Amino acid sequence: MTALARRRSRWSGGRRFALLAVLPATLVLVALSIFPLLYSLRLSFTDQQLLSLLPARFVGLANYAQLLQDRLFWSSLLVTAAFAASVVTVQLGVGLALALALRRMPRYQQFLATLLLIPSILSSSVASFQWRSLFDYSSGPLNFFLGALHLPLLAWTADPRLALPSLILVDFWQWTPFVTLLLLAGLHALPAPVFEAARVDGSTGWQLLRYQTLPLLRRVIAITVILRLIGAFKVFDIIYVLTAGGPGSTTESLAFYNYVQGFRYFSVGYSAAMSYVSVILVIVLARAILGYMERPVGRAAAPDATGEAAV
Repeated sequence: MTALARRRSRWSGGRRFALLAVLPATLVLVALSIFPLLYSLRLSFTDQQLLSLLPARFVGLANYAQLLQDRLFWSSLLVTAAFAASVVTVQLGVGLALALALRRMPRYQQFLATLLLIPSILSSSVASFQWRSLFDYSSGPLNFFLGALHLPLLAWTADPRLALPSLILVDFWQWTPFVTLLLLAGLHALPAPVFEAARVDGSTGWQLLRYQTLPLLRRVIAITVILRLIGAFKVFDIIYVLTAGGPGSTTESLAFYNYVQGFRYFSVGYSAAMSYVSVILVIVLARAILGYMERPVGRAAAPDATGEAAV
């Protein structure tokens, strides 16, 4: 068979149809994802200003160097780190407890899981406006109950000490059900014979959780942590609605500061550089989490009657 005949056979029949079938989706992906990604990368190396009549100039790494000297950038990074660490830790702990509880209630599991999912279905902006009314100083239900108990009223989103915890509370309310369902799905996928053998050996509920459930659930926990970490780094809606980054800059996250630079000061080149720094940080953290969770561990044997586990 000649080379021309071989090329014709490659493009004949089902292969040609398959390539034509995926071509529209590929073009949409390039147009909506890859092209904006590359365009924003190009912008990060320029001094592009939306309201400037002058053409954008290539400035190399100047935007990235400016980030290192930007006090507000470091402040927003610390706010984001505090927010992410708080929501991921609390949501993972409470979500695991709820998942374990739901697993023990097979009769009502689907009904309760559906109810839990409602907050996560709501738009973050809609949920934020609901919480804005709850946090209202003069007419909000939270302060109403505090007043009924003869306790001092709280300026939930206006007090520098309470603003960030209030945002953490909103995120906890909305996304803990999502974490719960992910962990519940992971619990259902665990091999039952492992637990049956451990019970036969006399393991208690706490020993099963520590030596069997958590090690077997490590990959699901890693994926859950990464998903919530990405969500925490992207948080914008609740900050925009509830605090607008205030009071001062106590709740100005990295995403919100990026918005300020890009859509208030129109420094899109600087904003693009900040976006890529955020992406790099998330990738590094996600890779570290996956590396930690994928570390080989000793094979845990079922604990004996004294509670000691052999490894």
